[in-house]
Amino acid sequence: MDETLVEEDIQPVYVSAGITDVGRLRATNQDAFVELQGAGVWAVADGMGGYRDGDVASRMVCEGLQLLTGAGALDEAAGAVRQRMSEVNRRLYEASVRPINPIVSGSTVVVMLVRHTELAVLWAGDSRVYRWRQGQLTQLTTDHTWAAELNLQHPDEEADHAITRAVGGEAALTLDIRKDRVRLGDRYLLCSDGLTRELNDAQIAAALAAGDVKAAARELIDATLKAGARDNVTVVIVEAT
Repeated sequence: MDETLVEEDIQPVYVSAGITDVGRLRATNQDAFVELQGAGVWAVADGMGGYRDGDVASRMVCEGLQLLTGAGALDEAAGAVRQRMSEVNRRLYEASVRPINPIVSGSTVVVMLVRHTELAVLWAGDSRVYRWRQGQLTQLTTDHTWAAELNLQHPDEEADHAITRAVGGEAALTLDIRKDRVRLGDRYLLCSDGLTRELNDAQIAAALAAGDVKAAARELIDATLKAGARDNVTVVIVEAT
C-alpha cells in the first residue's frame, strides 16, 4: 500500500471517544467537545483561561458545530465550519466591545472533518490535533501562541503560552486549515492544552496505543491527572477502522 494514500475503494468506519476533566486545580471546566461520528465532525474548544465566561464561549463554539451534517464534500463542510465559527466570533467580539456591561471571553477551537479517506483540520488557538500512525506521532496543527510565533523551544513563562488567535479575540476570525489522507488504523487525537502542558509526545504516543479508543482516552486523562493536571483537560480520539 502506498505510504500516504489509502486505496480509493476503501471506506473507513470511524469510531471515537471523548472525555473532559476539570483537572486538579481549576474550580470550573471551561473545556467542551463535539463528537458527531455520523457526520464526520469532531471538535475541542478551550475557553480562554482567566476570562469571564470562558465556559460560555467554549460552549457557544461547540453549539455552533452541533448542527453540522455529513452532507456535502469536504470543502463544503470546511466552509460551513468557517461560517458558523465566524458567527460565534461576531457574537463574542460584539459582547466584548459594547459600552455597557462588556463581557470579554473567547475560546480556542480545533475541528476535524472526514469524508471517506479525506480529512481536514481547522483551528484557532493552541488546542491541537495529532495523528498516530503505526506507532509514529505527528502534530498536524501549529499553536497560535507567542511561544510558537517566537519559535521558543522550551516555553516556561505563562506569557509564552498566551494565545494570539481565538474565537472572539478579534473582529474577524481566521481559521487555519490542513488536509490529510487517512489510512486504516490511523488514530487522531484532538486535545486542549491541559493535556500537552503535562505530557510529552512519547507519553501521548504510548497512551494512544493503549487498547481501544475509550481505553486510550481514559489513559490520557489519567496520565494528565497523575502529572498534576493544572488546567482543564479534554481529549477526543478518532480511529479509522
